Amino acid sequence: MFADDDHRAPTFAVSATCCTERHDETEACRYQVAWQINPHMQPGAVDPVGAQSQHTAFVKALKDLGAQLLPVPFVHGAFDSVFTKDAAILTEHRGVRLALLSRFEGTERRREEVARGRHYEQQGFSVIDAPPLPLEGGDVVRLSDGTVLLGFGQRSSRAAAPVLESFMAQEVLPLELVDPWLYHLDTALTALDDGTVLCCREAFTSQGLQQLERHPAVKELLFVPRAEACRFALNVVQVGRTVLSGTLKAPVLNRLLERRGFRVCVVDLSQFHLAGGSAACLVSEVHREGAARRPSRSSRWAGSA
Repeated sequence: MFADDDHRAPTFAVSATCCTERHDETEACRYQVAWQINPHMQPGAVDPVGAQSQHTAFVKALKDLGAQLLPVPFVHGAFDSVFTKDAAILTEHRGVRLALLSRFEGTERRREEVARGRHYEQQGFSVIDAPPLPLEGGDVVRLSDGTVLLGFGQRSSRAAAPVLESFMAQEVLPLELVDPWLYHLDTALTALDDGTVLCCREAFTSQGLQQLERHPAVKELLFVPRAEACRFALNVVQVGRTVLSGTLKAPVLNRLLERRGFRVCVVDLSQFHLAGGSAACLVSEVHREGAARRPSRSSRWAGSA
């Protein structure tokens, strides 16, 4: 059991980049780009030694900032399993830990679902099966008041909103994503705990932008150029007043953050950009705010027809 203290340092699940269990090592034992399910992916381009070095530096930076880490293993043959955020939405409230498993749009990633569920159960989470329609953790971002943003249109279904709303016990605001290069919400938008939201204008419909601008939890909506967003400038992790970034080329974002009193810490994650992810994709935060609950049977299936 765990203390219900929302002022603790954040806790993140982080995957290994290669298999750690004992078996004959093969190419399927390590992170690589072996297929193309987003425009960023360059099959065969990853340097495994460089990727491991970058990931080690990233994990060290999280620890140095005071974050608590929950290690999860690499899933053999599931090369994108290093992107821990995508596979589940994690919560903790009054000592109860829950994990809502994702249902991946692409068949290439579905072998992660069962494996991640098993490992989260071993770490004390009550695991809730994936909904019967696409829902990926990379499309889930929380605002400062607990409101959940759900990106839909490319990887996740808008019809998954009732499932997510029931699980998180929070309002869910669906936002349509229209740029294939910004295919997950966490590549197109980041929300900081002071109410600042930064996003790429071109990633959203005009209606979606208006919904963001009008939302009471959005104290300030700032825009980052698409070129920076496509270099994963918005795919960042906040720990206190520090924003951990994986790109060396985000001058506009860095300037906006620093003017608002944030410190930007950059760790090069270019080896992971080759697969379409960066800092935010590599961790899955254990959300403590609110009172996440198991979805009822009716809410699980709402809108799935």
